[in-house]
Amino acid sequence: MPRYSSSPQSSHPESPTSPAAPTSPFSPIARTDNRPFHLSAAPHPRWFTSHLHQLERDVSHSRSRLAEVEAEETYHFPDASEATHSKPLIPNQIKGFDMPGADTAEVKVCGDLAALGAGAGVAVWSASCDLASSIVRGTVLGDMANTMCWSQSGRYLWVGTWFGHLREFDTAAFAAHPTLLATFPLEAHRADAHPSGSPIILVSRIFGDQMLTLDSTGRIVVWLPDEKHGKLASLHSHSKVLEIPPEPLRVKVVNDLVWADWKVSASDALGGLERRVVRVYDVSGTRAMLRCEKGWDVQALGGIFTFCSVPSHPQFVFAGHASGHISMWKFDGTSMLGVKRVSKEAVTSLCGPSRFLWVGYANGTIDVIDLGSSDRWKVVKRWRAHRGPVLTLSVDASSLWTASSLRVYSGGADYKVRFWDGLLRDDWISRRMQETVEMYCDFSPLRMAILTWNCDGQDPALLQRTEASRNLFASFLQRLDRPDLVVFNFQELVDLSDLTLAARTVLFATATHDVTGRYRHWRTLLSDAVERFLGPDYALVHEDKLVGLFTVVFARRTIASQMKDLASCHIKSGFDETYGNKGSILLRFVLQDSSFCLINAHLAAGKTHPAERQRDLIQILDSASRFPRPEQATHGAYVGGGDGTEVLDCETVFFAGDLNFRIQLPREEVLRTLAQPDPYSRLLPHDELTMLKHDDPAFRLRAFDEAPIDFPPTYKYDHFSSQYDTSAKQRTPSWCDRILWRAQREGTVECLRYERFEADMSDHRPVAATFQVMVRTIDPVRADSACRRTVHDWAKVEEELLQTARQHHPVGQ
Repeated sequence: MPRYSSSPQSSHPESPTSPAAPTSPFSPIARTDNRPFHLSAAPHPRWFTSHLHQLERDVSHSRSRLAEVEAEETYHFPDASEATHSKPLIPNQIKGFDMPGADTAEVKVCGDLAALGAGAGVAVWSASCDLASSIVRGTVLGDMANTMCWSQSGRYLWVGTWFGHLREFDTAAFAAHPTLLATFPLEAHRADAHPSGSPIILVSRIFGDQMLTLDSTGRIVVWLPDEKHGKLASLHSHSKVLEIPPEPLRVKVVNDLVWADWKVSASDALGGLERRVVRVYDVSGTRAMLRCEKGWDVQALGGIFTFCSVPSHPQFVFAGHASGHISMWKFDGTSMLGVKRVSKEAVTSLCGPSRFLWVGYANGTIDVIDLGSSDRWKVVKRWRAHRGPVLTLSVDASSLWTASSLRVYSGGADYKVRFWDGLLRDDWISRRMQETVEMYCDFSPLRMAILTWNCDGQDPALLQRTEASRNLFASFLQRLDRPDLVVFNFQELVDLSDLTLAARTVLFATATHDVTGRYRHWRTLLSDAVERFLGPDYALVHEDKLVGLFTVVFARRTIASQMKDLASCHIKSGFDETYGNKGSILLRFVLQDSSFCLINAHLAAGKTHPAERQRDLIQILDSASRFPRPEQATHGAYVGGGDGTEVLDCETVFFAGDLNFRIQLPREEVLRTLAQPDPYSRLLPHDELTMLKHDDPAFRLRAFDEAPIDFPPTYKYDHFSSQYDTSAKQRTPSWCDRILWRAQREGTVECLRYERFEADMSDHRPVAATFQVMVRTIDPVRADSACRRTVHDWAKVEEELLQTARQHHPVGQ
């Protein structure tokens, strides 16, 4: 039984703490002081360039391979791109309570009562003893409690101790009148059912009206119903004794079968590797019948922390592993069906309340996973529940019958118990409200334009060298019809091959200090161009930079005054994710009651590194808490139950930049096709981005839209030339530079123009798009009426879900 440890690291070989990160072949380069350096006092950049040269050599070998392996593993995680992140609290119910301390061994909740195995006994708590929802601790019971279980709808509490004793307490008086001085009558005490000194490691309901107890020697006692007195099983009942192998590490009753995990000693395992084995036993007869036995190397899969089943998928049983995997088993325990990795964190707890699989991790996060099909899982909700491992995740079955709710509770290594809504009511209502938004919102058009360009580190002064480059901003801006927003996304503004320049940027640059002057030069060019070609009615509302990346946003002044919740953040990738030569800049803002996220991205390069591009997308779209929490007044602008801290909490997301997706054809064939009629329709089916969106359900940009491409590939050109790459590398022409969008509702975004420009200063061509976006304004009166109708509809759905859960969690448990 896992114990709550006061230390973040456990000495147990399978401590549910986060595994150590792989050791990098080079030390990360990062500054902790953000103040600008004076160059005269700083080390000469040549000192740093030698490290960058070594860095490049390392990247081409060990780090690149490690990144590809990690990217491939991460890519097959369940899709979390549309997960909500709000905590699923139960309306008008207590959120949870603190446990007594570090020696708490187990938590079991039944209705208003919670039993905590703590120190020398058991603490029984009432969760709602007064109007202030304070917690009253009951009298300490038993001795050295190790495991517990409620029976008869919470009337009796069974306690198994470290010394092999079993006690059954009557809690009815305390439940009726919680007091600090409550007494708990001892209904029964059995010291002879299990060998003395053998810890009781499991007490559980089984077969509906029976109880099962198991000690560390492998002795199982099944306590039968007391038919004479019309009671469920008690310690006064008749019983039968069965045996399984001793010292199981994890054990649980699922589908009335005993599922357990054993360690096989290294000396007995092939090659000296530590192995684990799962055995499943049927205890309905007079002896334990082995249904299944399956072994594996711990290095490959990891030991098991827990088992569970899910009512909506009764054909499976799930096991959570220390390696971050979940294994799927046939419901009767006869075979393992498959294994799926869901996280880099250990899976420390599992629970199946109704529709979804709930997963608790070693980092304190809980995922709610829609299993869908066996190969494509989807995270529908993810939130940080505890500071430390989630050690308990279970259903309070009594809530189905006494409160018409489905309450899930979690216990963490932070000594806290938290209650959650197992039906995810708020998420359902939020989704339905989004589907009916036309009923309570008015809409107005917003005109915006986005230009993205990878400048290949070229000095902006070189724009004057050719007419096509010199006229870029004039051509772009003069085509716009009084836009409300104009967004410029640049990549590789710093020449990353100039290691001295790159070193100065890494060492000395801050959010406000531009050591190269390159960003200031570009900002001045853009400001002058906007004022010249659009007029003085525009203001620079935001600029942000990451090494090589630069985002600049201009807005009509009337629009700028209405923008709220403006915030930005960075996601670094590239060299060890600290240098930032690849990555993205994210900008969030709200207009009226609509939320926006603008992403300037530079994904991993190379035709042979698709997995790293997938990893970059996951980092950008799936990672939690990117933005600061916005003001409460704008929460209605965010979607999916989100609070604005995540990318996909925003109603509309634009994803633009050098995405580095390539055409999957030989260079010669691409060039030959470009010289023929209608070349784009022939090449686009072989475009990597197009293929992934069409073929891969887990691709993170699958839900994003893109206007039809009707222009030549934008990469790679010789500088100041219309010739595709004539260098020794002979790169294949590709549409690397893209602008995509994702809208919560179909029809919200219309792309009016999608084109490229012929500025030839770089090895990329600029790409631009103009949009019309419908911005919503919520009518409070109509919204209130729509919400009441939605809550009424939810009541019908709720009852159906409760009926399904009640079949899985029968009365009396």
